[in-house]
Amino acid sequence: MVEAFVGSLSRWFAGGDEAEAARLRAGVEKWREDLRGSVAEKVAEQLEWDEQSPCGERFDLGEVGLDGLRLFACYAERSDLDWPDTVPQPLELDRAWRQSADAQFGKSLYGQLLACDLWLPGEFPVTVRAPRPDGAAAEIGSLPVLSDQLAWLNQRTFQAEQGAVARWRGQPAPAGAPLLQAARRGYAALAAACARACDARLPLTVAVR
Repeated sequence: MVEAFVGSLSRWFAGGDEAEAARLRAGVEKWREDLRGSVAEKVAEQLEWDEQSPCGERFDLGEVGLDGLRLFACYAERSDLDWPDTVPQPLELDRAWRQSADAQFGKSLYGQLLACDLWLPGEFPVTVRAPRPDGAAAEIGSLPVLSDQLAWLNQRTFQAEQGAVARWRGQPAPAGAPLLQAARRGYAALAAACARACDARLPLTVAVR
């Protein structure tokens, strides 16, 4: 299962263990200060959230919902290509996806959706490549920009009302799922998580659980 998490990064890395989250908090806050020092001052001023927040909301994207959404967005910009019927595992098996990934999604309208697994409060149009607090390399995105890109994708493709999107969260997205079905599930869950993260001004992460 792929899961989106809205909450402090110390809580995320602690996996729900409150004592561990408290132990990790100082390290995450030091990481944030280092990140601020590596970006433009205008961006650094916006990288602020409450690492002591009790929020820890999880959103289930299904097994291939996130991959389906990303592949759907990739093909939405390639009207010259025939769309795949299902979501390949891994996505690198798809040629169009590999080409976009090799170009680091630099020309995409949906670069923050396609490239990132971590989004932070603050509005910055380009992604930031930096280590996460645990040292793993990451492409870090902006929550408001992700929200905009999800809205653009809906406007240009699904054109779905809020009620329809809410119903999509109940659709299954198992391995081998049809591309459209998986994309709808992934969109509904990630859009809900993004909206919650923006409202709470807290990080949003996605990962296999």
